This record gives sequence, C-alpha cells and structure tokens, in this order.
Amino acid sequence: MLLKQCCDVLEKNKLTIAFIESASSGYLSSQFSIYKNSGADILLGGLVSYDPSIKVSILHIPPALIEQYTAESAEITQAMAESGIGLFTSANFIVACTGLLKPSGSATAEKPEGTFFISILFNHQVSNFRYLILGTPVERLNQLTEYVAKEILNLLKIKK
Repeated sequence: MLLKQCCDVLEKNKLTIAFIESASSGYLSSQFSIYKNSGADILLGGLVSYDPSIKVSILHIPPALIEQYTAESAEITQAMAESGIGLFTSANFIVACTGLLKPSGSATAEKPEGTFFISILFNHQVSNFRYLILGTPVERLNQLTEYVAKEILNLLKIKK
C-alpha cells in the first residue's frame, strides 16, 4: 500500500504535510492520519474548501479566476496549493485537490465525473496532476489517495 509507505517515509524524514481539499472533503487528510506513529508526526492539518465561497474568503482566490476556469480545475487547484502555504507555513508539502467526485459541478465531455486535479507544493515548486478515476465515490477516493501517495514518493525520488 503506497499510502503507508508514503507516511512512513514522511515520518522517517521528519517531513510534514497539509491538505487543502475540495472534492475529497477531508478524506485525504483522514487517510494520512490513520497510521500508527505517523498521523501526529506528519499531518499538520487541513482545510475543506468545498464551497467556492471558502476558496474566495479564506484562500483569497479571485472570484473571476473561479468564473473563468470553474471551481474544479487545474488552475484553481494550483491557486489553492499556493494559498495553502500561507495557512500552513511550516508544511513541507501542501496538497490541494479539486474534482468531480459525483454527478454535479462543472462536468463536461472533456472533464467528466471522476476527474480530479491535484497540486502538490514542495520545495517552492508546484507539481500538477490530473486523473480520471472510475468507480463509486469511495473507490475513487481510495484510488486518489494512492495516487497522491505515489506522487509524493516520486517527488521525494523514493522507489516504490
């Protein structure tokens, strides 16, 4: 399981993580907190910004940017990660997530239900990822968690 490996590596290297979540509604934060000897040592916290008003009022994302790209987009996800460092100043990793977990939102033929955007801020650089994940909402969230763990390990150049 990549999640456990990722948590172990973060803990071993004394690295911390924080999450700015929308579509995942805190699921990523919860999953990174459950392993013995890792949760309190690696997870600083998280913010669920499910409603666009939270993205505007707390993360200071311009409403015009949300109108231009939609709340579920790579551009907004990156802006969330960049804003997140202001909330979690000592975090080594800021992971932001938006997407279309269930039918609703800004789904289109080019961005169907099951599309997720992840932005990971690490070492003052943002890496952006897009996934199309099939299955039930819970299956999607579990797969998304594994993808995030994999990308963090890749950024740390850890063999899986």
